[in-house]
Amino acid sequence: MALKFKLVLLGLLILASVLVAFSPHKIVQTLEEVLRREIMNPKDSNGLYLRIVPASPEETAKGKLQLVEFESKPVRVKNIFLRELRAKAVEPTIDVAALTERGKLRTISVRESNLQGVMDAENLEKMLAELNATKKMKIKVQVTEDDKIVLRGILTLLRINNPFEAICRPETKNDSLHLQIEELRVNGIGAPAFLRSRLEREINPVVEPKDLPFNPPIKSVQIHRGLIYLNMSPSN
Repeated sequence: MALKFKLVLLGLLILASVLVAFSPHKIVQTLEEVLRREIMNPKDSNGLYLRIVPASPEETAKGKLQLVEFESKPVRVKNIFLRELRAKAVEPTIDVAALTERGKLRTISVRESNLQGVMDAENLEKMLAELNATKKMKIKVQVTEDDKIVLRGILTLLRINNPFEAICRPETKNDSLHLQIEELRVNGIGAPAFLRSRLEREINPVVEPKDLPFNPPIKSVQIHRGLIYLNMSPSN
């Protein structure tokens, strides 16, 4: 009888600890901690605006929220650098176990997720410097007056480092930001199509939904006065 009582008591204690761990308050608190760890303002540690609106206690305990929005100028999200970012997720549902047990944000579903961002040549250059496929290329980036993106760096062919220049046009593809190479010159000579395709595979996608919290799609990209606008119209 004593053993049975101890087992029942142990079960109740385990159940109580699970309920505490998955409480609505704990979920919101942990989500804020994870987002503040993943989204940083590199110039101001207090420069990130973050707002989390929980749903009902029952829904929040299951990982569903009413609204999450954040804003920062500038911002770094993992290996994504932007001059500014505004993002909003409406009715996201997140994986509670991944959040509370591993400190990971995993989006199960979201009714609407969007972002508005601005990037410059320096931002893009930093991103390419951190990607495994491009970090050894030492790429320098220029945004030209005719709204092109020029990449200059080193392309290794047959173990020989060769300087290259690629003139690119930004575009959206599969809800991601890509760079379409219009002209590639290696050692000052026009390169064949297979080399353009190879370089495109290595640099793309530049930004994709999974790189950002709540998987916001990138539907439009425009260049204006040296800045790259994602999902927003350039200011005059």
